[in-house]
Amino acid sequence: MNRQSYYPDNYDDAPIVSTAAVDNEAGTPVIPLPNPGEGGPVADGNTSIPDANVPVIPLPNPGEGGPVADGNPPIYRPIIPGVGGGVTIIPGITFPCFSCNNNSYGRVRFLNASNGYQPFFVYLGNWLVASRFGNGDMTTYLQATSGSQTVTISGSNGYVYVQKQITVRAGSSMTVAIINTASGLDIMEISDISCNAPTGTSCLRVSNLSLNLGPFDVSIGNQNSNYTPFTNVRYREVTPYTSFYPGWYQLYISRTGSLPNVSVATAAANMSANTSYTLYIFNAANATDGLRTMVVSN
Repeated sequence: MNRQSYYPDNYDDAPIVSTAAVDNEAGTPVIPLPNPGEGGPVADGNTSIPDANVPVIPLPNPGEGGPVADGNPPIYRPIIPGVGGGVTIIPGITFPCFSCNNNSYGRVRFLNASNGYQPFFVYLGNWLVASRFGNGDMTTYLQATSGSQTVTISGSNGYVYVQKQITVRAGSSMTVAIINTASGLDIMEISDISCNAPTGTSCLRVSNLSLNLGPFDVSIGNQNSNYTPFTNVRYREVTPYTSFYPGWYQLYISRTGSLPNVSVATAAANMSANTSYTLYIFNAANATDGLRTMVVSN
């Protein structure tokens, strides 16, 4: 049965939006970053896609996803960006849907946070919502009928890696992340709930989707020092939100328990008032490239 019940907010646009910051090799400390207030570059680029003629070995059935937390942490002030400061932001798409009722539709977007695979084809129900969906690619939000929906992740040869049910909630948004697990691929549902914070502030949370390189601490460039609001963020964990005054921030990702000021990846975000953001941390397409970071609005 071909139910055409999914409506992209930007229906006439291509479904895939790609962005990522590729940082240092997984085991190599980075050069110390500039002092907060001076800004600094954030590496960016496209990783190479492996030879398309190499066959993909079928993997076992995946496991289950993890929970999402929320909270009301304190507020912190931003620093001003210096020359060369990078920003990696994908704006969220908002209601209303001009061809549907908010009471019967939700919003779903997809993120490929997996590595070691050829690009995927992604289906929501019977709809192909993304093709050539590579490491670090993210779709825009798509309108989807509320209730149970089937997500299918397949290869170009038709091999199905994952086929699972997700629950779309009316009037709500969610991100479905494709992730690596110890037994193969899985998908993880992440509720894109907004932060319950004072009006005029912005919020940030962290999602660790790296199977084998964490856990991580995330520090925020703040005035004349760095603050570390996120500590020991483990694989599949989505932290509570932390509230900030709107502005530009430098983010430093380090392994929990590492020496001070030794980062394995960086990111930057220009956060707007009354907007919630998620910092995603996941492996780059190639093991030698270490981590990728992506900051997106919910």
